[in-house]
Parts: sequence; structure tokens; C-alpha cells
Amino acid sequence: MSKNEIRLRRQKFASRSSDRFRNYGAVLQRHEDEMQLKKIIRVFTFFLVILIILVLLVIVIRVEKKAKPSLPGAKQQASALYAQRPSL
Repeated sequence: MSKNEIRLRRQKFASRSSDRFRNYGAVLQRHEDEMQLKKIIRVFTFFLVILIILVLLVIVIRVEKKAKPSLPGAKQQASALYAQRPSL
């Protein structure tokens, strides 16, 4: 057996992984803080993506309204057509 294998076996049998850290509580606290920060960043990112999509949607709707100018004569013609229909 090589030295490396002996050392690995000794660590495997002698202690749990939590015992390898002298300040396990601090390591655990730091890990929890990092996980909380990741969750906050993820939520903030999703919020920004949704906000950007909504802004783009509003912009597209406004551009479409400006691209299709409403014809004042078209409304009058439609009203005249409905008025000429015989009622049942």
C-alpha cells in the first residue's frame, strides 16, 4: 500500500467529515449565509427577468398602436353599415 492509501483509510475510519474542521460551527454558518445569498440573488434575477419582459411587452404594444393609425372615416362607415341592416 502506498502512503496515500493508508492516509485515506485512516481518515475514513478514524473520523467523520465534520471532525476534520476545528471550527465546524463557523464553516456551517458561512455555508448557510452563502446559500441564503444565492437564494436572494436567484429571486432578484427572476424578478428582473420578469420586469424586463413586461417592459418589452408594453413597448411593443405602444409601437403597434402608433403603427396602426385609426381612420376616422372607417368608424363612420362601419356605423352606417350597421344602421342599414334590416332588423329581424
